[in-house]
Amino acid sequence: MNIKSWIFENKTASTLLIVFVLFIAGLGYLAWSAWDDYGVATAEYMTKAKDLDTLSHNTIFPSASNLRKLLQTLSQDQDNLDNLKKALEAYRIPSFGEIEKIKPQDRPQYFQDTLRTQVTAIKSLASSLGSTLPPTFYLGMDEYENRLPQPDQLPTLSRQLTILSWIAKSVVSQKGVIVADFARLAADSPKASGAQKKLAAAGTDSNVFNSLGSTRIALRCSQGAFRELINSLSSAPYFLVIEDLKVQNSVGEPPRRDATPPVSEQTSDGSSLIQRLPIVVGRESLNILLKIRTLDFPATNGQTEISK
Repeated sequence: MNIKSWIFENKTASTLLIVFVLFIAGLGYLAWSAWDDYGVATAEYMTKAKDLDTLSHNTIFPSASNLRKLLQTLSQDQDNLDNLKKALEAYRIPSFGEIEKIKPQDRPQYFQDTLRTQVTAIKSLASSLGSTLPPTFYLGMDEYENRLPQPDQLPTLSRQLTILSWIAKSVVSQKGVIVADFARLAADSPKASGAQKKLAAAGTDSNVFNSLGSTRIALRCSQGAFRELINSLSSAPYFLVIEDLKVQNSVGEPPRRDATPPVSEQTSDGSSLIQRLPIVVGRESLNILLKIRTLDFPATNGQTEISK
């Protein structure tokens, strides 16, 4: 039988046959896709069911052991915090001359006399070591040279005098140093208040430290003296923070390489000559601008609670 002829002779039947074949093919494809989705869904269901079974047999959090470990951690952190605060108390700045032992009505005059004595002593020390202080040097407390401080200012001023006196002695102890400026800056700086605001926002006691202001010093010294000064600041009995440091060579340009001829030296046996090159840089003085902040750590009254 000729299929072509049959299709042309039976157009209706052939059309229905083609439609039926396409229908069967589409139905098979749908069945295959549904079976594949069923397999994926079954595998996912088995995985979720296994996870659910595992979780259902676990101990509900927090368990007694978890809570015990948490409390142990908090207790250890509390001990570490208390130890840190006790260690920081070692940097607490005492009042100069134990002014708190003086009668309240005599403290302003006592402070002024003590300040004058310290200024004189530091000037004498500088003179004996060949150091130079500004003509108007008064430890940054010029306003109290001829005026008594207010009684409510004395607790802060007496501790500032302790720091200023120590820093000034450390500076002039470097022989040959030339101090151009020695100024006391305000204690209520934006940086200090901003730091305490951050501590308060973090839930930490904002009275962990107080700022006693900054000291600005401009000086000229040798490189060795500058190194010794920085070392003395780092080993200070007080908590000093170098906020700003600018170092400038006193000589703008190094000497020319051919400005000084090499120096010839004879060896011990006299057999040959050693050519020694001149030092090009390294012996110049330094112009220093230094800003030092002082932090004070008050005595703790009880323990600081850790947020739970």
